[in-house]
Amino acid sequence: MVALERIVDYAGLFPPAKLPIEVAAAEYERCRQSPHAWMLGKFVVPAGQLAALESSLGGSEPVAAAVLFDAQTPVRASARVKPESCEVALRLADYEIGASRTAIRALHKGLQDLAPGLAVVVELPRGLASTLLAEAFDALAETGFAAKVRCGGVNAEATPSIDEIADFIRAASRRHVAFKATAGLHHPVRHFNTDAGFTMHGFLNVLAAAAAAPSCDSATLREIVGEEDATSFAFDERGFSWRESVLADEQALTNLRRSVFLSFGSCSFAEPVDDLVGLGILRAP
Repeated sequence: MVALERIVDYAGLFPPAKLPIEVAAAEYERCRQSPHAWMLGKFVVPAGQLAALESSLGGSEPVAAAVLFDAQTPVRASARVKPESCEVALRLADYEIGASRTAIRALHKGLQDLAPGLAVVVELPRGLASTLLAEAFDALAETGFAAKVRCGGVNAEATPSIDEIADFIRAASRRHVAFKATAGLHHPVRHFNTDAGFTMHGFLNVLAAAAAAPSCDSATLREIVGEEDATSFAFDERGFSWRESVLADEQALTNLRRSVFLSFGSCSFAEPVDDLVGLGILRAP
Protein backbone atom coordinates (compact mmCIF):
# COMPACT_ATOMS: atom_id res chain seq x y z
CA MET A 1 0.00 0.00 0.00
CA VAL A 2 1.72 3.13 -1.28
CA ALA A 3 0.14 5.34 1.39
CA LEU A 4 2.03 3.53 4.15
CA GLU A 5 5.33 2.60 2.52
CA ARG A 6 8.29 3.42 4.81
CA ILE A 7 6.02 5.62 6.88
CA VAL A 8 7.30 4.59 10.34
CA ASP A 9 10.73 5.86 11.39
CA TYR A 10 11.80 3.68 14.29
CA ALA A 11 12.56 5.68 17.45
CA GLY A 12 13.03 2.98 20.06
CA LEU A 13 15.84 4.94 21.76
CA PHE A 14 13.36 7.63 22.81
CA PRO A 15 10.58 7.76 25.45
CA PRO A 16 8.42 6.06 26.34
CA ALA A 17 10.34 2.96 25.13
CA LYS A 18 13.82 4.40 25.78
CA LEU A 19 15.62 1.16 24.91
CA PRO A 20 19.38 0.63 25.18
CA ILE A 21 21.10 0.98 21.80
CA GLU A 22 21.81 -2.77 21.48
CA VAL A 23 18.19 -3.69 22.26
CA ALA A 24 16.78 -1.04 19.91
CA ALA A 25 19.13 -2.15 17.10
CA ALA A 26 18.03 -5.77 17.57
CA GLU A 27 14.37 -4.69 17.48
CA TYR A 28 14.97 -2.72 14.28
CA GLU A 29 16.57 -5.78 12.68
CA ARG A 30 13.57 -7.87 13.75
CA CYS A 31 11.22 -5.30 12.20
CA ARG A 32 13.23 -5.41 8.97
CA GLN A 33 12.50 -9.13 8.74
CA SER A 34 8.80 -8.85 9.55
CA PRO A 35 5.94 -9.22 7.02
CA HIS A 36 5.26 -5.49 7.28
CA ALA A 37 8.89 -4.40 6.84
CA TRP A 38 7.78 -2.37 3.81
CA MET A 39 6.31 0.13 6.30
CA LEU A 40 9.62 0.61 8.12
CA GLY A 41 11.64 3.76 7.47
CA LYS A 42 14.79 5.17 9.04
CA PHE A 43 16.30 4.49 12.47
CA VAL A 44 16.09 7.68 14.54
CA VAL A 45 19.34 8.15 16.46
CA PRO A 46 21.06 10.98 18.35
CA ALA A 47 24.26 12.05 16.61
CA GLY A 48 26.39 10.82 19.49
CA GLN A 49 25.05 7.28 19.13
CA LEU A 50 25.35 6.84 15.37
CA ALA A 51 28.65 4.94 15.60
CA ALA A 52 27.22 2.68 18.30
CA LEU A 53 24.18 2.00 16.13
CA GLU A 54 26.33 1.03 13.16
CA SER A 55 28.37 -1.25 15.41
CA SER A 56 25.24 -2.85 16.90
CA LEU A 57 23.67 -3.49 13.50
CA GLY A 58 26.98 -4.80 12.19
CA GLY A 59 25.98 -4.82 8.54
CA SER A 60 28.03 -3.85 5.51
CA GLU A 61 25.30 -1.58 4.11
CA PRO A 62 25.04 2.05 5.30
CA VAL A 63 22.52 2.51 8.08
CA ALA A 64 19.37 4.33 6.94
CA ALA A 65 19.29 6.83 9.78
CA ALA A 66 17.65 10.06 10.84
CA VAL A 67 20.42 11.65 12.88
CA LEU A 68 19.31 14.15 15.53
CA PHE A 69 21.22 17.29 16.45
CA ASP A 70 20.20 20.17 18.68
CA ALA A 71 20.26 23.77 17.49
CA GLN A 72 23.78 24.44 18.80
CA THR A 73 25.67 21.57 17.18
CA PRO A 74 24.45 20.82 13.63
CA VAL A 75 27.43 22.08 11.66
CA ARG A 76 29.79 19.98 13.77
CA ALA A 77 28.14 16.82 12.51
CA SER A 78 29.99 13.55 12.62
CA ALA A 79 31.84 12.58 9.46
CA ARG A 80 29.81 9.36 9.63
CA VAL A 81 26.73 11.26 8.42
CA LYS A 82 26.58 10.43 4.72
CA PRO A 83 24.09 11.92 2.23
CA GLU A 84 23.42 8.54 0.62
CA SER A 85 22.16 6.90 3.82
CA CYS A 86 21.34 9.59 6.40
CA GLU A 87 19.28 12.66 6.95
CA VAL A 88 19.99 15.28 9.56
CA ALA A 89 17.16 16.33 11.87
CA LEU A 90 17.56 19.62 13.74
CA ARG A 91 15.44 20.77 16.66
CA LEU A 92 15.19 24.54 16.89
CA ALA A 93 14.36 25.14 20.52
CA ASP A 94 14.61 28.93 20.61
CA TYR A 95 11.27 30.65 20.04
CA GLU A 96 12.30 33.59 17.83
CA ILE A 97 15.97 33.39 16.90
CA GLY A 98 15.98 29.70 16.07
CA ALA A 99 13.02 29.98 13.72
CA SER A 100 14.10 33.12 11.92
CA ARG A 101 14.87 33.21 8.21
CA THR A 102 18.45 34.26 8.99
CA ALA A 103 18.99 31.32 11.34
CA ILE A 104 17.61 28.77 8.88
CA ARG A 105 19.73 30.21 6.07
CA ALA A 106 22.80 29.92 8.31
CA LEU A 107 21.97 26.28 9.03
CA HIS A 108 21.61 25.66 5.32
CA LYS A 109 25.02 27.13 4.53
CA GLY A 110 26.75 25.24 7.33
CA LEU A 111 25.25 21.90 6.41
CA GLN A 112 25.81 22.31 2.69
CA ASP A 113 29.46 23.13 3.37
CA LEU A 114 29.68 20.00 5.51
CA ALA A 115 27.88 17.55 3.23
CA PRO A 116 26.29 18.86 0.01
CA GLY A 117 23.09 17.06 -0.84
CA LEU A 118 22.34 16.01 2.74
CA ALA A 119 18.61 15.74 3.47
CA VAL A 120 17.67 18.06 6.33
CA VAL A 121 14.54 18.17 8.47
CA VAL A 122 13.98 21.11 10.82
CA GLU A 123 11.74 20.90 13.88
CA LEU A 124 10.31 24.34 14.54
CA PRO A 125 9.52 25.53 18.07
CA ARG A 126 5.97 25.08 19.27
CA GLY A 127 3.72 28.09 19.66
CA LEU A 128 5.16 30.29 16.96
CA ALA A 129 3.08 33.36 16.18
CA SER A 130 1.56 33.28 12.70
CA THR A 131 4.07 35.78 11.31
CA LEU A 132 7.04 33.81 12.65
CA LEU A 133 5.57 30.53 11.42
CA ALA A 134 5.13 32.04 7.95
CA GLU A 135 8.68 33.39 7.97
CA ALA A 136 10.09 30.04 9.04
CA PHE A 137 8.23 28.18 6.29
CA ASP A 138 9.35 30.76 3.73
CA ALA A 139 12.96 30.01 4.75
CA LEU A 140 12.40 26.26 4.61
CA ALA A 141 10.95 26.57 1.11
CA GLU A 142 13.91 28.70 0.06
CA THR A 143 16.52 26.26 1.39
CA GLY A 144 14.77 23.02 0.42
CA PHE A 145 14.70 21.82 4.02
CA ALA A 146 11.78 19.71 5.21
CA ALA A 147 9.89 20.53 8.42
CA LYS A 148 9.06 18.43 11.43
CA VAL A 149 6.03 18.73 13.71
CA ARG A 150 6.00 17.34 17.26
CA CYS A 151 2.62 15.71 17.80
CA GLY A 152 2.90 14.59 21.41
CA GLY A 153 5.05 13.51 24.30
CA VAL A 154 4.89 11.82 27.68
CA ASN A 155 2.16 14.11 29.04
CA ALA A 156 -0.77 16.24 27.91
CA GLU A 157 1.27 19.46 28.08
CA ALA A 158 3.65 18.11 25.44
CA THR A 159 0.79 17.42 23.04
CA PRO A 160 -0.10 20.22 20.63
CA SER A 161 -3.68 21.22 20.04
CA ILE A 162 -5.74 20.42 16.97
CA ASP A 163 -5.26 24.03 15.88
CA GLU A 164 -1.46 23.80 16.17
CA ILE A 165 -1.28 20.67 14.02
CA ALA A 166 -3.72 22.07 11.46
CA ASP A 167 -1.88 25.41 11.24
CA PHE A 168 1.45 23.63 10.73
CA ILE A 169 0.06 21.43 7.93
CA ARG A 170 -1.64 24.42 6.30
CA ALA A 171 1.60 26.44 6.36
CA ALA A 172 3.59 23.53 4.93
CA SER A 173 1.04 23.03 2.17
CA ARG A 174 0.93 26.68 1.16
CA ARG A 175 4.72 26.81 0.71
CA HIS A 176 5.10 23.27 -0.70
CA VAL A 177 7.38 22.23 2.16
CA ALA A 178 7.58 18.50 2.88
CA PHE A 179 7.26 17.47 6.51
CA LYS A 180 7.69 14.66 8.99
CA ALA A 181 5.97 14.11 12.31
CA THR A 182 7.44 12.97 15.60
CA ALA A 183 6.23 11.84 19.02
CA GLY A 184 2.76 10.77 20.05
CA LEU A 185 1.69 9.07 16.83
CA HIS A 186 1.81 5.40 17.82
CA HIS A 187 -1.81 4.90 16.77
CA PRO A 188 -3.69 5.55 13.53
CA VAL A 189 -6.56 7.71 14.77
CA ARG A 190 -6.86 10.46 17.38
CA HIS A 191 -8.17 8.97 20.64
CA PHE A 192 -8.19 9.24 24.40
CA ASN A 193 -5.46 6.96 25.71
CA THR A 194 -6.59 5.56 29.05
CA ASP A 195 -3.09 4.41 30.04
CA ALA A 196 -1.55 7.83 29.38
CA GLY A 197 -4.57 9.77 30.64
CA PHE A 198 -4.82 12.22 27.75
CA THR A 199 -5.86 12.44 24.10
CA MET A 200 -3.29 11.56 21.43
CA HIS A 201 -3.19 12.47 17.76
CA GLY A 202 -3.37 9.86 14.98
CA PHE A 203 -1.13 9.37 11.97
CA LEU A 204 -4.06 8.73 9.62
CA ASN A 205 -5.45 12.10 10.71
CA VAL A 206 -2.15 13.73 9.76
CA LEU A 207 -2.01 11.87 6.44
CA ALA A 208 -5.60 12.89 5.65
CA ALA A 209 -4.97 16.51 6.63
CA ALA A 210 -1.88 16.64 4.42
CA ALA A 211 -3.91 15.29 1.50
CA ALA A 212 -6.80 17.70 2.09
CA ALA A 213 -4.85 20.87 2.94
CA PRO A 214 -4.40 22.22 -0.62
CA SER A 215 -8.13 22.27 -1.29
CA CYS A 216 -10.11 22.41 1.96
CA ASP A 217 -10.95 25.30 4.26
CA SER A 218 -9.48 25.76 7.74
CA ALA A 219 -12.55 24.46 9.56
CA THR A 220 -12.56 21.22 7.59
CA LEU A 221 -8.84 20.77 8.13
CA ARG A 222 -9.38 21.02 11.87
CA GLU A 223 -12.20 18.48 11.66
CA ILE A 224 -9.86 16.04 9.95
CA VAL A 225 -7.08 16.51 12.49
CA GLY A 226 -9.60 16.09 15.30
CA GLU A 227 -11.48 13.10 13.86
CA GLU A 228 -11.82 10.28 16.43
CA ASP A 229 -14.02 7.87 14.48
CA ALA A 230 -11.72 5.32 12.85
CA THR A 231 -14.44 4.28 10.40
CA SER A 232 -14.26 7.77 8.86
CA PHE A 233 -10.98 6.79 7.17
CA ALA A 234 -10.91 4.26 4.34
CA PHE A 235 -8.60 2.85 1.70
CA ASP A 236 -10.32 1.29 -1.28
CA GLU A 237 -10.23 1.21 -5.08
CA ARG A 238 -10.95 4.95 -5.18
CA GLY A 239 -7.96 5.79 -2.98
CA PHE A 240 -7.87 7.31 0.52
CA SER A 241 -11.11 8.74 1.89
CA TRP A 242 -12.32 10.67 4.90
CA ARG A 243 -16.05 10.40 5.50
CA GLU A 244 -17.61 10.87 2.07
CA SER A 245 -14.65 12.70 0.52
CA VAL A 246 -11.98 10.98 -1.57
CA LEU A 247 -8.84 12.84 -0.56
CA ALA A 248 -6.33 11.16 -2.87
CA ASP A 249 -6.24 8.46 -5.53
CA GLU A 250 -3.24 6.13 -5.83
CA GLN A 251 -1.12 8.55 -7.87
CA ALA A 252 -1.92 11.42 -5.55
CA LEU A 253 -1.00 9.22 -2.58
CA THR A 254 2.33 8.42 -4.22
CA ASN A 255 3.04 12.11 -4.68
CA LEU A 256 1.82 12.89 -1.16
CA ARG A 257 4.23 10.44 0.45
CA ARG A 258 7.19 11.38 -1.73
CA SER A 259 6.96 15.13 -1.37
CA VAL A 260 4.47 16.11 1.34
CA PHE A 261 4.05 13.81 4.38
CA LEU A 262 7.30 11.86 4.46
CA SER A 263 7.02 9.75 7.62
CA PHE A 264 6.42 9.78 11.35
CA GLY A 265 8.59 8.62 14.23
CA SER A 266 7.42 5.99 16.68
CA CYS A 267 9.27 4.21 19.48
CA SER A 268 7.19 1.14 18.60
CA PHE A 269 6.82 -0.40 15.15
CA ALA A 270 4.41 -3.07 16.38
CA GLU A 271 1.75 -0.69 17.73
CA PRO A 272 0.99 1.13 14.44
CA VAL A 273 1.01 -2.17 12.54
CA ASP A 274 -1.19 -3.99 15.04
CA ASP A 275 -3.71 -1.14 15.12
CA LEU A 276 -3.93 -1.05 11.33
CA VAL A 277 -4.51 -4.81 11.30
CA GLY A 278 -7.21 -4.33 13.94
CA LEU A 279 -8.92 -1.73 11.77
CA GLY A 280 -8.83 -4.06 8.76
CA ILE A 281 -6.57 -1.71 6.80
CA LEU A 282 -3.71 -4.23 6.84
CA ARG A 283 -3.92 -7.98 6.63
CA ALA A 284 -2.67 -10.02 9.58
CA PRO A 285 0.61 -11.81 8.81
